[in-house]
Amino acid sequence: MFTVSSDLERNRLYITLAGHLEGPERQSAMKMLIAEATKLAEGFGVVSDISALHPTNEEGFKDLLRVKAALKLKGAGPIVRVVKIPLSRLQFERITEAAGYHADEANSLEAADRLLDELQTGTKA
Repeated sequence: MFTVSSDLERNRLYITLAGHLEGPERQSAMKMLIAEATKLAEGFGVVSDISALHPTNEEGFKDLLRVKAALKLKGAGPIVRVVKIPLSRLQFERITEAAGYHADEANSLEAADRLLDELQTGTKA
C-alpha cells in the first residue's frame, strides 16, 4: 500500500509506504512520487512514513535507491522518516547513505511535521 500527496502551501511531499510493495505496485509508487515532487519548489520537505513497511528484496532496494536519487535531483530539502520496523530502518539507512543525503527520524507524522517546520525555518517550535 502506498499514498503520495503534496502540500503546496507548506512545500512538502508526503509519502506513506506500508506492507510488502511488489514490483508493479512499487513502480507505480515511484512514478507517483516523482510526478508529485515536480509540483513543489526546490528545497521542499519530505515526510516519509515507512512505519508499517516491511523490508524489501534486492530489486526493491534498487528501486527505492533510484527514487531517492530522483527526489534529490528534483530539489528535495530536509527529509524526515517515520520508522518503526527495525529491519526497515536499517534498510532505509543504507539507502540514505548510498544516495548521499541525510534523513532525520521521528516517531509519528505529527512529530515529523514539527521537525520539518524547525528544519525549514531554522527555529524550534
